[in-house]
Amino acid sequence: MKMRGIIVLLLLLFTNFVLYGQKNTMTSVKENDPKAKSVLDKLKKQLDSYKTMEVNFELQIEIPGQPLDNQKGKFIQEGSKYFVSIGDQEIYSNGETVWVYLKNNKEVQITDSNDGGGTGFISPRDLMTMYSSGQYIYSIIEERKVGSTLFADIEFKPVAKNADYTKMRLTVDKSSNKLVSLRVFSRDGSRYLLKMNNIVPNKKYSASVFVLNTKALPGVHVEDLRMD
Repeated sequence: MKMRGIIVLLLLLFTNFVLYGQKNTMTSVKENDPKAKSVLDKLKKQLDSYKTMEVNFELQIEIPGQPLDNQKGKFIQEGSKYFVSIGDQEIYSNGETVWVYLKNNKEVQITDSNDGGGTGFISPRDLMTMYSSGQYIYSIIEERKVGSTLFADIEFKPVAKNADYTKMRLTVDKSSNKLVSLRVFSRDGSRYLLKMNNIVPNKKYSASVFVLNTKALPGVHVEDLRMD
């Protein structure tokens, strides 16, 4: 699964304090858990109310046979525009064009935004439309309480048998209606954990935040892959 710039608004895994658990044995979207849908609907409504959002996050990458990789980053979104910074990569999109800046390689790749830019990028709002797309089976598999905070784990399984990943697990803070974390289980044995540290809504941003000025990057190779 391509994880370049993977970002989804979710926060940290907190505890092992289990109130109850159940295995996701559903095989059809017709069986999707109405309790999970209620949690997701409430979360989507809040995210949709934000004109902009800025998120500080951590991404933990586990690849078989390789050391554990932890990266910190920042994500900014305003409508269809976004900016991502993680490790040696920066991704800019003004809603029409995507710039992927690979600093260590001294390279910029430019694509049209409608082809995803090859980024494997999942925005928070993308995540909130996934559950209603009919492409996933989902249910609450566990709830646990830490102090006065109630967390719910919602598991998503792709309907498509040839998907790159076997499941995704979304953790939600039900007490404050916040995304907590997203764990992705790839078919090749890799694991990815995206943890949200902070969400700041409704800040104002200049249009330049979402555009990469390649002329200000001397010595960097620019590969324009946009369709004419």
